[in-house]
Amino acid sequence: MISVSHILEKLKRDGFYVVENVIPENEVDAVRQAIVAAQARKHAESEAALAATRARGHRVGAEGVASLRQVINETQVFTPYLASRKMMDVIDALFGPYARVSCTDCVINYPGNERGYWHADWPYNATNASHIPSPYPDALLHLSSIWMLTAFNEKNGGTFLVPGSHRWLDNPAAGGMDDVDQDAPYPSEMQVKGAAGSVLIYDSRLWHAVASNQSDQPRVALIVRYAPWWLNLNPSHIGKPEHEMMVVETGGKNYESMPLQKEVYDGLPEDVKPLYRHWIEQ
Repeated sequence: MISVSHILEKLKRDGFYVVENVIPENEVDAVRQAIVAAQARKHAESEAALAATRARGHRVGAEGVASLRQVINETQVFTPYLASRKMMDVIDALFGPYARVSCTDCVINYPGNERGYWHADWPYNATNASHIPSPYPDALLHLSSIWMLTAFNEKNGGTFLVPGSHRWLDNPAAGGMDDVDQDAPYPSEMQVKGAAGSVLIYDSRLWHAVASNQSDQPRVALIVRYAPWWLNLNPSHIGKPEHEMMVVETGGKNYESMPLQKEVYDGLPEDVKPLYRHWIEQ
């Protein structure tokens, strides 16, 4: 059994780690099917939101990649795994008690999707209205995760990342690094590989990019991020005053989601509820 200390050392050194078998092999197909169906129900609405953001002059998403913010409001099939001890032992070691989920989204890379640009996740992506300005402090403040609902490999678009880039002081998302082309391959890039049911966890500072799916099947994933209790998530939560002030009133973009519906929260597993208690629809 892999120890938590081993995972923490990998996160500190490389910026990422693949946790295997978080969703059991015999259960992952049902999760994937439910996620694909949920996104399909909301596809037109999701695409319209992306188009509206692009119409304001912002770069967001990649062609051929479908998404759904706050997919948990559409299906809760994956929620029993969110507080898996394989995840929470690491999160508790990083952040202590009272960690929270900051986003619960899905992405589907369809065959032939375009490659994305190098970026770090919120709150480091400088294309977002709310972001930490560089140079970044050398501390892990936010943990991102990509849940592989299909196997990830080089052919179907396993996410590109740059090992060790989480310790660098900036990222290319806003185009301000003169020696880095945000759209071009990076010399030390690699692609994530893992079996369906595995979870890529990474320091949110880590450079990563959407990879093109060259297979004939969609590549399906959940995006779940975990934050310590003290990190202010309000700028990314639609309806909060900080979001209104920093995003809506400025015409900016942000990584944002609607609050959790009350009936959805009430139906969550008891060990998952603390992760969403901060984010319930009023």
